[in-house]
Formats: sequence, structure tokens, C-alpha cells
Amino acid sequence: AATLGTNGSQAGGIGPQVMINMAVRRLTPRECERLQGFPDDYTNIVYRGKPAADALRYKALGNSMACNVMTWIFGRINAEASHQ
Repeated sequence: AATLGTNGSQAGGIGPQVMINMAVRRLTPRECERLQGFPDDYTNIVYRGKPAADALRYKALGNSMACNVMTWIFGRINAEASHQ
């Protein structure tokens, strides 16, 4: 399956990307939050007295797990545990 790619770990990285009509466009932090199942602006927090930079928001989202996938996995674990 395809994944949401990022060049953020490389020098000059530009973050998550999507291709539309042969043009590459960077995804916004809000779009990434929605893909992960979080509410809009979930990662828009104050960090060191200022709004968090997009790079920190992308990093937090990249280190998270999709809510609907985790809900499904835990549901399967509970269903299996109840059958034993």
C-alpha cells in the first residue's frame, strides 16, 4: 500500500506531498490531522510561548497512529480476549 511520503529528514525536505494533475502539492498540517483521524487544529498548540511551527506539527503527526486503525485493533483484541 502507498504511504504518505516525506522528505523532512533530508536536507531541504519539503514535508508530506500529494500529486494533483501532474503537480506536487504539500499537504497542510490540517489535512494531515484529518488523515490521521484527529480534529482540525489538534496539533496547533502553543510551544515556548508561540504557535507550534508546521515542522513540529508534521513531526507529531508522523509519530502518531491513525485513530480509526487503533480503534479497530483494540476492538479486535477485546473481541479475542472475550472468546477465551
